[in-house]
Amino acid sequence: MISSARIQESILEYLEDKENHSVQEIKNHLSDVGISSNDYSEGQFAGSINTLLRNGSIKKIHRGIYAIKKGKENMKRCFVVSPIGDPESDIRKNADKLFKYIIKPVCEECDFEAIRVDQLNDANSITQTIIDELENSDLVIADVTGNNPNVFYEMGFRARTKKPIIHLKSKGENLPFDIATIRALEYDLTDLDNVEEVKSRLLKTVKTFTFPNSDETEVDNDDVDTALASITPTLYQILDSISGLRNDMKRSNAETISAVVKATRNTQSHALNEDARREFVNKLIQFNTERSLKQHDDDDLDLPF
Repeated sequence: MISSARIQESILEYLEDKENHSVQEIKNHLSDVGISSNDYSEGQFAGSINTLLRNGSIKKIHRGIYAIKKGKENMKRCFVVSPIGDPESDIRKNADKLFKYIIKPVCEECDFEAIRVDQLNDANSITQTIIDELENSDLVIADVTGNNPNVFYEMGFRARTKKPIIHLKSKGENLPFDIATIRALEYDLTDLDNVEEVKSRLLKTVKTFTFPNSDETEVDNDDVDTALASITPTLYQILDSISGLRNDMKRSNAETISAVVKATRNTQSHALNEDARREFVNKLIQFNTERSLKQHDDDDLDLPF
């Protein structure tokens, strides 16, 4: 029987293309390089996969799907800008949860190393360390929650580099006038569904950017790439506005139906039969919907057109 070390070596060779591969694809590759399914047991194959996972050579993408795990020296770098606060403070707890449950998982899936300044051991002054990260990191994610002046300064510094930056903010947060037009993905750490939704949006936003490979000469981002990246949060805002419009219409229709039913039940006149009453309610809903649409059309929605 072939050694587990040989199986592991062949698996790593196959995953060197940095793509995601299924168990069956890996087994097909083993067969292609002369390692027949008769040469190993299912337990030996599973053990080889588990060994590679434990030593950090590969990573599990989904059930039965694996990819090679890049070393940190080959990973792109994401610098996280956020209010940090004192240890045990509510600000620190919020920053830690945002980093742990939203930013870091998305960065790992995109092959980024997520870094926050308080996690760095650097001989330079903290100000110089921040400046260096803002200048050189492939990506910056900034949390504008709390209107922290340090965060605003660091956002401005990053903006001058014309490199990718993504903004986050706590749901319901009001931004100062000067940055109110900045598109920010809203998160709510108390809502698990929202956390998953924000992770999905953040992942899609990161993927709209074009990053130079580590072995390529760094070039400025193309204007088209920048435009595509900036439009994603805007599209989500439009979807949110449409969703809000639908909810308003449903709520208004429900209130109208309730009022009509109550009125017809309380009336002493029984002139309206059931069919006539249903037709009357449908007409009223149609009228109410048209009125709601006209009202929303007249509102000054904060959309980019």
